[in-house]
Amino acid sequence: ILKGIDGPLTEAQTQDLSTVYDSGRHLLNLVNDILDQAKIEAGKMELATAFFSMTELIKAAMATTIGLVKDKPIRLHQEIESDLPQAYGDEFRTNQVLLNMLSNAAKFTRQGSITVSAFSIEDNGHPMIQVSVTDTGIGIAKENIHHVFAPFEQVDNSTSRGAEGTGLGMPIAKSLIELQGGRIWVDSEPGIGSTFSITL
Repeated sequence: ILKGIDGPLTEAQTQDLSTVYDSGRHLLNLVNDILDQAKIEAGKMELATAFFSMTELIKAAMATTIGLVKDKPIRLHQEIESDLPQAYGDEFRTNQVLLNMLSNAAKFTRQGSITVSAFSIEDNGHPMIQVSVTDTGIGIAKENIHHVFAPFEQVDNSTSRGAEGTGLGMPIAKSLIELQGGRIWVDSEPGIGSTFSITL
């Protein structure tokens, strides 16, 4: 209907239908998060592993992020190692993790920048790719960092009222990365920003 298949819409109709559409999408995301969490807890999360291009994955995720920051004075940057080797893992689930990291950065950054970097590292003798999302957002106090990866917990209820969510995004991301043999962590300073990093 928003695309005009039933004829032209007034501005008020477009606004109302957009609200319905966005709410439906939000509910679908909540249901998917809860299903993912249930699968992980039951040990039923299945991964489809193969080699894939992390560079292409980041570019696609950044294109999606443009829409999330369009109303804010935020610059998006990419710093990707040239000739980055292919990653091995579940491309769909890795994309889910990356989009979660980027949407959180967009949600909690009012102005400044969001930077995605990707480069090769060695972790315990294994060749890995590290991907980091750095923002200039509100940051997280040291005593609250352990809440970030705990299911159904949000770091600050006063903050989360302005930024809706279930508190499942990062716990699911942690499980999905660890299931692929990688790890996830965060470095943050209140008022300065946060850097969420994964290895794969």
